[in-house]
Amino acid sequence: MNAPRENDPTELDRFKRDIDLVDYAQRQGYTIKKEGRRGDWHHLVKDDEHVIVTRKGDHQVYLNTGDDRDAGSIIDFAKTRGGNGHGLNLGQVRQQLREYLDGAPAPARVYATPPEPVRLSSLPVGDLEQAARQAEEERRTRLISEVLGVNKELTDRSYLHGRGITDETLDNPAFQGRIFTAQQNEHKNTAFPLYNEHGLASVEQKNEHYKSLLPLPKNGIWVSHPTEGKDTQVERVVVSESAIDSLSHFQLKHGQDPKNTLYIATSGTPTEAQVALIQRVIDKQQPREVVLANDRDAGGRQFNINYLNELQPARPMVSVAEQEAYREASRPVEWHATSDKYHTSLKVTFHHDSAEQRAGQVQQLRERVDHINQTQQDGPSLAVEVQRSTEQATIVRLTVARADTAQLEVVAQELYQQREQQRPEVERQQDSFLRVDYPLAKDFNKELEYTSQGLSAEQIRAAAQREEQQRESEGQQRLAEAQRQEREQRALERQAQREQENTPEAQQERERNDQRFNQAVLGAAAAEEQQRPARSYRSEQEAAEHTAQFVHAKDAGLVLLKEYIHDNPPPAGRKVDEAEREELRDRARFAATVAGPAPVVDAAEVKTATWKIDELEPGATGRAEAWKAILDNSGYSMRTSDVRSTVDEQGIRRAEFDMTYRNDQPDIAIIHAIVTNTNARAVANKEQYAGVSVVERDEDRAARQLAAEAAPFQPHNRDRSLDVAAKPDAAIGAAAPEAIRADTSGTEKQVIIRVDEPALTTGERGQAEAVQAAVETSGAKVGSVQSTTDEQGIRYSEMKVSYRTDQPEITQISQTLDAVAEQRGSQLVEHSSDRAERHEAARHSLEAKQPAQQLER
Repeated sequence: MNAPRENDPTELDRFKRDIDLVDYAQRQGYTIKKEGRRGDWHHLVKDDEHVIVTRKGDHQVYLNTGDDRDAGSIIDFAKTRGGNGHGLNLGQVRQQLREYLDGAPAPARVYATPPEPVRLSSLPVGDLEQAARQAEEERRTRLISEVLGVNKELTDRSYLHGRGITDETLDNPAFQGRIFTAQQNEHKNTAFPLYNEHGLASVEQKNEHYKSLLPLPKNGIWVSHPTEGKDTQVERVVVSESAIDSLSHFQLKHGQDPKNTLYIATSGTPTEAQVALIQRVIDKQQPREVVLANDRDAGGRQFNINYLNELQPARPMVSVAEQEAYREASRPVEWHATSDKYHTSLKVTFHHDSAEQRAGQVQQLRERVDHINQTQQDGPSLAVEVQRSTEQATIVRLTVARADTAQLEVVAQELYQQREQQRPEVERQQDSFLRVDYPLAKDFNKELEYTSQGLSAEQIRAAAQREEQQRESEGQQRLAEAQRQEREQRALERQAQREQENTPEAQQERERNDQRFNQAVLGAAAAEEQQRPARSYRSEQEAAEHTAQFVHAKDAGLVLLKEYIHDNPPPAGRKVDEAEREELRDRARFAATVAGPAPVVDAAEVKTATWKIDELEPGATGRAEAWKAILDNSGYSMRTSDVRSTVDEQGIRRAEFDMTYRNDQPDIAIIHAIVTNTNARAVANKEQYAGVSVVERDEDRAARQLAAEAAPFQPHNRDRSLDVAAKPDAAIGAAAPEAIRADTSGTEKQVIIRVDEPALTTGERGQAEAVQAAVETSGAKVGSVQSTTDEQGIRYSEMKVSYRTDQPEITQISQTLDAVAEQRGSQLVEHSSDRAERHEAARHSLEAKQPAQQLER
């Protein structure tokens, strides 16, 4: 596992400059669909996602055409798409891109020559901005002109006729001048122009088996004229995903309800800019209703969920500082849906004035989710999680499989009604303003096709269901084929590896490695008997069970697991001897004289200490929750509250939670040690305790220290300076105790060991278990062996190893890990800097022991 490095302030610039974003994206599964003739842009595709990569200065930038909030440099690209779609924090992005540059540097890609910096720098700032805007406008005009060619009229209707659109529909005043024929050489496509406030923004082209959107920012929408002609009062706005669906909706529905209607299409996933543009169309046209006519699938439902949150009736204009601006309605509840390949998530934000109101809002949502889950035949499908909460707002995240997105739509509809009830009466929307109109088939063009065939509504629904089942079956077949090809490729690679391992040279090398491994194991076992300190547990089973409670914290890399368990062992019922008790009494008396006469308190009274935990980087989260989990799972008698958090101007999350305890509990001395150790290590600038503090009243601290002195269960006698508060030295003042300063010399390291071997028979002990025993005997802490076996009978095992560089056994640990790395079938996943630090620590430990061994002889 890679150890964190110091954050080089120039490192992010180096990533942007040295990593080819196109090559990086290709290694993440993206393919190049199209690229500029001069190499100045690339159109990448993965699943249903379309990304445009261009050049900006000395580095590349990207834009997701389906989400204009998803844009930026290689840093943003990796941050958004890492963590299996859940995202990465900045530290994780640094680590991933370091490994990418170290292991697979991207090839240099040739781009069009940028403008000369000298020429640009000679321009005034205003001229420079104007030149940049002019260059972008020229690029946009050139691309659009290439698409439209010389024909800016609809001269070829064959494609639209093939989609079931009639001439009567195309000749309606609503669509005049809104559909063109794009011609390049002998190729003709139907073109739908996208507009914004500044005019023509982009063009979408369509033909049979062909669809393309220009590589420009998706900040325009396709919009028709009113069905009764230009400059007429609009009664209804219909929003759909494509212009073809708008034409189909008109042909199917308008004759039944001939209101003066304006049609809007987003050419796929609506971006934030497009949603804002739709709202401005509503502000200008002031329709009585907005119809959401999106597809009957997970994507269409997601769009409708977000439209319910964003769209509102025409906003009035108000004067602000001698300027006019739109007046927004209040939003006591907000939500936004996002999705990946398999799941859809709904982030709900409740705004509240009190803790009671917050609890009621969250409880009401949980009850609604529980009710939905209870009605599902296949068991619960909706997962709900409170992500964070402050005094003013609480964020809750709901997640469901994409196939079940309709359940989130039900929740959004109820949130919509709840918000309208909470708004002032003058801000409430009329009940019929936003209306969802789903097609009988997958989309309105497919419904038009079925209707043209003379099918009834029930027959259309049945046909659409059959098509959906067929698409699902084909998708499963493609997935199975991909998995089969992957298995065959892995089998070929293993066969080639076996052939290489069966050479005489490879066999001799294996014998030498086995011999070194056995020597390391025997050496570690001998050293174990002489040097390994006694454990403070009643049995190995007890130690293993206690360790298992903190595995998640170790994985998070937030707290040193081994150090925590050593300092806070499970109560063993050991009475302290009289000398220790007298020392504790002396320290308690000293604290009492400093604090003054102690008040008479009830030992059974519940006390509160507040843990304050800051994140170390902007945008990071989860650190406070991990510390809370450690305390909750420790087995001791303290209790914790929910996490409260705020984010400062620098983007740093500052969180806190309360820990309650009672001084009459048998484990109060251990609770006292936990609090005291945490603050002491934070003062000593220990890395794992940075930004962590425990705040409480002075009288509570003094009372707890007195209770700890007489408690039946005491922390073990290791490093007593950290178990209770040290006496302050008048000469030293607030300086940290020497024992605390010395405690920062070593660092916690983690390694992953992977072992590949033939599958075992029942009851057989394999190489993975032998490696586990050998490494544990050397003095390191080893997690359980996690194994899987493939169809070819190969067993793949993995285990996590942790150790400290200041351990007395570091020499044996290092030798054993080196031997494991050389063992056939074993792989050591360890960062090169950790390996170098381990070897250096082992060398120092060995040199320190040699004089003592010579003296003994």
